Amino acid sequence: MGRRIGSSSSSSSFESSACFGFSSIGASSSSCSSQRDLSTDLRLGLSISTAPAYVRGALRQAVAEEENECNSATFFVKVYMEGIPIGRKLDLLVHDNYYDLIRTLELMFNTNIIWAEPEAEVDGDRYKKYHVLTYEDKEGDWMMVGDVPWEMFLSAVRRLKITKC
Repeated sequence: MGRRIGSSSSSSSFESSACFGFSSIGASSSSCSSQRDLSTDLRLGLSISTAPAYVRGALRQAVAEEENECNSATFFVKVYMEGIPIGRKLDLLVHDNYYDLIRTLELMFNTNIIWAEPEAEVDGDRYKKYHVLTYEDKEGDWMMVGDVPWEMFLSAVRRLKITKC
């Protein structure tokens, strides 16, 4: 096992280790070149670009712009309802105004929702059947839906919550 083919003397493991970069006394370089390379390939399949930095920067910028274009068509927020343990995702850009949003949520959660609608009047005795829609803004404050214009709401909302009156 420790013998080289065509060699009259037995090879020690000390001599054969010289072929793999270890120093050895008496090992010749010609005997190392005849052995095959047993180095381990540690590549993970990730390519390292040899392109100049300005080319890599332009590629990153193009990819980022493409991702922004894809993400600009949707704006998902989580909607939670009191008493329901799992929240649901809702795309706000599908809706044109508060009326569309409220109608979608009423159908999604099978409930009646009140909000800061200017002309809405709800009888005080019937509040037990209704839920209130609130939203968390950028600062972390909870506000009632409908208190600001629709476009301002879209720029500030982070998530929605439906709670009992």
